[in-house]
Amino acid sequence: MKVYDRIRVDQLFLATMGVLLFGLSLAGLFHGMNASLAAHWAWKAEYGTSAPEVEQVTDSCRRAFGLYPWNYYFSIFASELAYYNADEVTGAQREERLHQSKLWCERGLMQNRYRSQLRRLKTRFLWDDSPSEAIAYWEGHTNWQYWEPYNHETLAGLYTKYGEFDKAARELKLLVNFPAYETTRALIESEKKIWAE
Repeated sequence: MKVYDRIRVDQLFLATMGVLLFGLSLAGLFHGMNASLAAHWAWKAEYGTSAPEVEQVTDSCRRAFGLYPWNYYFSIFASELAYYNADEVTGAQREERLHQSKLWCERGLMQNRYRSQLRRLKTRFLWDDSPSEAIAYWEGHTNWQYWEPYNHETLAGLYTKYGEFDKAARELKLLVNFPAYETTRALIESEKKIWAE
């Protein structure tokens, strides 16, 4: 191979690598701009007003999700806000808020299936359809994050509502050294009395 042929091959290789790096830089710049704009909309939805309106928040989060669907924090915020404010309205508007809450909960779980806020919300939705499914779902979460006392407290509450007091008592034993012990014990006792009537 002659010297000038080798120089041509090297130049072609360098030009190709330069175009590739330039393309990757543009893709990174575009990705960063989308992430920044999505973060801005999420921040505006969560902190932009003193009392955020559910519909404004879900609209902002929808735009943010369209630009950057990997941030599950605005999924958590939108789903919890819609769920906890559903009782402020009635009829079709309440149903729409619950629908939005379910939608954002599922989106968030697709992004991070172990996030406890989203799993807790999904457990509440499952409870409305099938308490046994809700319990099984939360048992799976508790087994995965066994060291978290709140998970056992929630599981004891679910067992209690379902009338499985032996299982609730077993969970209560795991809470002896935690502040939730007395509250959970009182809940179990009061539910036992209700079930006994």
